[in-house]
Amino acid sequence: MRDVVGEESDMSTMVVRPSYGDAPSEDRRFERDVLVHLDRVYAGARWMTSGQAAAEELVGRTFERAVRDFHWARPAGGVVPWLYGHLVGAWFDSQELRGGAPRSVPSAPTSPDEVIRDAKDALAPIVRVTLYLVEVENLSVDEVARITEVPPGIVESRVRRAHRRLADQLKSWLDQPGSGRGSEV
Repeated sequence: MRDVVGEESDMSTMVVRPSYGDAPSEDRRFERDVLVHLDRVYAGARWMTSGQAAAEELVGRTFERAVRDFHWARPAGGVVPWLYGHLVGAWFDSQELRGGAPRSVPSAPTSPDEVIRDAKDALAPIVRVTLYLVEVENLSVDEVARITEVPPGIVESRVRRAHRRLADQLKSWLDQPGSGRGSEV
């Protein structure tokens, strides 16, 4: 038997998962421990993908993986890093990462937020994910290293490179006349 979870969520993604049959406590535990992070995982998927449909598809694949693993793979380091491990794994397998869906072409930025968004979108996909996990989700370098399956030093290097790229893009925009600051200051 299958049931649909997440209909009341702020997002339109529906997570389809099998019922555990004789283990209603496992259903409740999955809902209590994992599904409460649905919107959070969706926000991460939006950061990683080109749009709403791609993000919803990625969230669906993420929770399919989580459901399969939940009954035997107890999250040792916490549910959030475990769930992001599934998100990144599903993302690595996705068409978008292999170049399937192009990211939108940015127009000339008119605000610092747009400059940062465009610079973030221009980052290499794995650098963008690493930055998200460290800066937005506040996961430790060691947790992100486990999730992305690289040494902690690589995670630190990716974050430094991303910060430098974002700062350079913002500085370049601010130095342009008419950017809101430029030479008028």
